[in-house]
Amino acid sequence: MLTVMIHAKVKQEMLNEYLDLIKLLVRETTKKGCLIYSFNQNREEPTEFVLYEQWESQTDLDNHIDELFTILGPAKPGDPMPEKLMNMYEKATPVFYNIVE
Repeated sequence: MLTVMIHAKVKQEMLNEYLDLIKLLVRETTKKGCLIYSFNQNREEPTEFVLYEQWESQTDLDNHIDELFTILGPAKPGDPMPEKLMNMYEKATPVFYNIVE
């Protein structure tokens, strides 16, 4: 099992589009092997988000990421996620954790 936390700051001018996009992702992506998939918006700084995910396996997470490319399109060379999503961020920091049992 693994956990992913992404701390992100969205460009102010992209905030409404980002909110629509994450609603689409929550609704449309298959989450086979997903235990938690939760976008969290900072109450005091509405352009700051934390995405919290827990996956049964790396394969399940990889399948989910492949689906993001199908929905949102390709990445720019060197970027880990679709260009459409990356262009919305001022910064985004993903951190991957193994669950200690």
